[in-house]
Amino acid sequence: MYFFTFDKNIQIMKRLFIVAAIVIFASCSSDDDSGDVNTSEFEQVKTTLPQGKWKVSTFNDNGIDKSEEFESFKFTFNKDGSVEAQNDLLTELGTWNYDNTSSSSEKLNLKFGEINPFDEISDDWNIISVTNSKVELSDDDGNGDIELLTFIKL
Repeated sequence: MYFFTFDKNIQIMKRLFIVAAIVIFASCSSDDDSGDVNTSEFEQVKTTLPQGKWKVSTFNDNGIDKSEEFESFKFTFNKDGSVEAQNDLLTELGTWNYDNTSSSSEKLNLKFGEINPFDEISDDWNIISVTNSKVELSDDDGNGDIELLTFIKL
């Protein structure tokens, strides 16, 4: 009889150990590692840009103000990731997306075709700030010069 009680206690302890191990492993998260931390400070850009039409208020390319090249264009950022730049004569289609996978900054990726001036703003822009009426972006061109692009809501 003594062995039966001892064996039963061992079985109960094994089950408790297994349950405790499952609870411990289930409570672990991959978010607990101390690797690069991706922020989502500017994630609202995904919902802000698709609300209405926008225009380029600033495009500074290596110290040269090229804002006037976009003066007549209105930009529509669609929820599906497409973007349309349109004036009375031309409609240029492209894509956009928010990206926070970089460990250094959150990005707004703009991709247009090779038509000037849109080829100049096709880039992965660092997001500086986002409000309901303004999105400020920057990019290091690789030569130490900073490009600035600002959209304001119409």
